[in-house]
Parts: sequence; C-alpha cells; structure tokens
Amino acid sequence: MYKLIGNLGKRLLPRDPFFRLLAINGLAGLGISGLVLGGIFYSNIGNLTVLVQGDESPLVPILMLATGLVITLGSVVVGSAIMLLGANGGNGKPGSKLPSMFSLEPAPVPVPVRAQSARHSRFSSR
Repeated sequence: MYKLIGNLGKRLLPRDPFFRLLAINGLAGLGISGLVLGGIFYSNIGNLTVLVQGDESPLVPILMLATGLVITLGSVVVGSAIMLLGANGGNGKPGSKLPSMFSLEPAPVPVPVRAQSARHSRFSSR
C-alpha cells in the first residue's frame, strides 16, 4: 500500500523540492479550510446554515465562503512552511528562525549623561 502511494506521489507531485513543499502545504491548507467550512455549517454560527438553506441558490454563498477560506488558510499554511524552511532544530544558530529570538539575554548598557544647569534647560523660555 505504501509503495503505491509513494509511486503515485512521485508521479503527481513536482520534482523540485520547493514546489513539492508548496503543493503539499497547499493541499493541507485546502483540507483545513474544508474542515473549517464544515465546522461553520455544522455549528450554525450566526444562523448561517439556516440562511444558506433558505436561499434560492445556496451554492453561491457556499462557494464564496469556501473561496475565502481556501485563499486565507492556504496562504497561512504555505507561508508558515516557507518561513520555517531554515529551521534546524532550534539551537539558536544561523538558520534557526523562531527559537533564536528566545535564546538572547538582555545585557545592561551604560549610558553617559551630561548634567545640565537649571539656566539652560531645554524647557525654559528664552
């Protein structure tokens, strides 16, 4: 079974790893948006299911909502996959994107300050 799926994937997916990444994550975004669409209609958020069922052509609002969800959630999944391309385990070295933000520690920096006399203050009127 796994051999059949592997051969099918090799034939249908692009050979270039970057485009393969885009295709796989685009399909994942499509699946997530389908789940969200089904969840919206199942839970009847905002009485949307009743409104769509009472419409003369219910296919139009369903397609409009599905298109918006596919574009939005597909872009989120593909964009997050692209942004995490260089992540190598989170050791904070070059190539590690997210965890390097948290591996830095603040250090105190001395700031020299000049004393100003009261006569030449910035806020005094001249």
